[in-house]
Amino acid sequence: MCDIQHVQDVMDGWLTAELWSTLAVRSHPPKRARPDRTRRKFGLKVGDYRMQISHYHALLIGYAVALIGWLLADRVFPTLWPRREPASFNRPWFEVLWSIISVIGVLLVGQLYTRGWLLPDLGSFETLIEVCNQILIFSPILILLAIRRHPLSSAWLPMDKMWARLAIGLTLALIAILAFTIAHTGSDSWLMVVPRVYHPKNLGLLVQVLLEDITIAVLFVRFRAVLGLRATIALVAVLFAAGHIPTLLTRGATISELSSLILDAGLGIAILSVVQRSADIWWFWCVHFAMDMMQFYVVT
Repeated sequence: MCDIQHVQDVMDGWLTAELWSTLAVRSHPPKRARPDRTRRKFGLKVGDYRMQISHYHALLIGYAVALIGWLLADRVFPTLWPRREPASFNRPWFEVLWSIISVIGVLLVGQLYTRGWLLPDLGSFETLIEVCNQILIFSPILILLAIRRHPLSSAWLPMDKMWARLAIGLTLALIAILAFTIAHTGSDSWLMVVPRVYHPKNLGLLVQVLLEDITIAVLFVRFRAVLGLRATIALVAVLFAAGHIPTLLTRGATISELSSLILDAGLGIAILSVVQRSADIWWFWCVHFAMDMMQFYVVT
């Protein structure tokens, strides 16, 4: 199944790429069902390359629409996202070390998952088992918050008016999907794509994206306490872009594809700038999940 394969790919490549690319997944776009008779150039089919460009540009447009939408929502509903003081720690470098250790723990448990050593697939309970496995994979981050007795706000999980912020996030996600399907070459219609994205079988991926976002928030908040806001945004954005280099080189990417890493860094800066301003994962989780799922369901 494509969703299980996606999870395996995520955990296999986390250390070099996926930890940061969860902020804006630049995944391989889906292939068309009909035969592709286009010629090859630089090791890639020209038709596939065009689909990659279309997918990536549509992804940029989808995220841009969602980010602009949040900025407007923040002005219309200012009480939903009050300005919060950044988290402070008595020993910030110590907390950074703890967070790095926790991420290493996530990577190790993820390797157990890829080898089939976590909860087994029980057929009719596949979705529930997948949810439990994702919680186990990211449990080191959750344990860190519990052991260090840090508030949920230090992971950008404010609980006040959570449902209202989730509702706005879901609305922005639906609008982002609409923008994506309009911008993407050969995309199925919005009415066809939305039910595929929000199918119950994707519950495991929904939980995975939430836990990924929490992990990013935990790292960002603690690095910010040491490096400051601008340096942390720049660091994460550069790591996000650089993390794609091994995959691109393996695929025999062209110079134009490699130059798109600049756009990757720019997108990372834009997303981080907005999300850290909101200090809220709940709304962004909805958008992130929707954009992630575009790699599976935008083209039949």
